[in-house]
Amino acid sequence: MNVGLQKTSLVNYPRRLAAAVFLPGCNLRCPYCYNAELVCASVLHGPVIRASAGGNNDYVPVEAVFEHIEKRKSVLQGLVISGGEALLSPVVPELIVRAKKAGLAVKLDTNGLLPDALQALLGDRALCPDMVALDIKTNPSRYGELLAARQDGSPADGLHAETALKKTLKLLQTPEASAHPVEIEYRTVFVPPLVQAADIQAIADLLQHDAQWFFAPFLPGQCLNPAWNKIRPYTMEEMKQLILLAQTKIPHSTLR
Repeated sequence: MNVGLQKTSLVNYPRRLAAAVFLPGCNLRCPYCYNAELVCASVLHGPVIRASAGGNNDYVPVEAVFEHIEKRKSVLQGLVISGGEALLSPVVPELIVRAKKAGLAVKLDTNGLLPDALQALLGDRALCPDMVALDIKTNPSRYGELLAARQDGSPADGLHAETALKKTLKLLQTPEASAHPVEIEYRTVFVPPLVQAADIQAIADLLQHDAQWFFAPFLPGQCLNPAWNKIRPYTMEEMKQLILLAQTKIPHSTLR
């Protein structure tokens, strides 16, 4: 399997120097996604490795990630497991085990649509991540819009996604569901068509009052759906107003 590897990062895992692995495949088709090659790739095989000029985020065989963890374990403090949607991948358990054996903390990024897979990890002391970052794309009732581009999509998928996301939110808000304490953060990208005032309010209603909710600006240019590259991002003032709205229910709502 080929995966993305960022050998060192100061931003993917808060307060830790970490490596980040990006696993192929995704169960969403967010039109603003900037990593189409990865999310559309086979879960089992990943994207094709092409010759490049090098860099810090190349596609490599997953075995190269295992080697990197072992080689750099004295320097790294954490491993971020991301995607695509990481929980689709069969290599997640082995990545967690190898990272923990190397003394690294593990952060898992997920879109929340696979609550049973997440619950299985959280309930297993050997596999429980130290941190989970949940990407909340929009109002859960609008997730059908993020599935419309899938060739195997159906009208029922949106309702299924909404139900799954809400199950994940409940799971993350139940500390006893985890084998050990897990740090939780929620993330939302300010994509104008998908994240408006009503969507902010709907999401806030599902989060606990003390949640850590981080926002990021929408950056067009490499969108999965090229038409979305023409969408005007929110201005800084517009984002500030939406954050103030979020803070009325979730005080720790911040632009990152």
